[in-house]
Amino acid sequence: MSLRDALVAAYRPYLEARLDAAGLPRVEEATAAGGAWLGDALSDLLAKPVGEQWRSPLELFQEAMRFPTEALATLGADPVTRAEAVEAALPGDVFDLAPASSQELGEEAWHAHLAWGAGKAAAMRPGAVLVTRSLLDRSKVDEAAASAGYRLEVDAGVPSGHGRFAVGFVDLEHPDADEAVRRLVGICGRVVVYGPHVDDMAMIRARSLGANDAVPRSRFFKDPAVWFPPLQ
Repeated sequence: MSLRDALVAAYRPYLEARLDAAGLPRVEEATAAGGAWLGDALSDLLAKPVGEQWRSPLELFQEAMRFPTEALATLGADPVTRAEAVEAALPGDVFDLAPASSQELGEEAWHAHLAWGAGKAAAMRPGAVLVTRSLLDRSKVDEAAASAGYRLEVDAGVPSGHGRFAVGFVDLEHPDADEAVRRLVGICGRVVVYGPHVDDMAMIRARSLGANDAVPRSRFFKDPAVWFPPLQ
């Protein structure tokens, strides 16, 4: 089940259990309206690129409580006493309906929300790109990227030029290394190339094409993590 569907499915049972526990009346029309609004709001949010998802799905679930809250206020229900910190965080939730955590929404909704959070955190990490055909090189640089807090994209050919990366790496033994350097210079904040220590001309050529660093393979793989710009 998708995150959207899991949260929408959890809305009614969660709300009704909350109302029952507080001794408040069920408000059927408002519950239906809140669930419908939540579905639309989640669809809009999750259709955006991860970097543009400024709110969390849980925040939308909390906001959907305004429908039953307004209905209860119209019926003349008395607001409940809440802790000062809770009032400050959700001032409009006068009947204490909003969940503090997605864990309150059931296993399926909770795990779907955790997966969304993990995916967003991974996608928001700064990017690096590696141009190589070597699986061994890929494995080593991928491990270094993870330890440095980066997400790594690997291209066995010449990068298309889409996206923007903090750093790019090029294996000089790649048959199209020169063209890869040219492309990466335009889309990376820093370009590092590595190759056989005996191939001085390839390193000089890479520098002339705009590479910031050109180093022997042995030096590069002594500690690949040092070539990633430090995170602020």
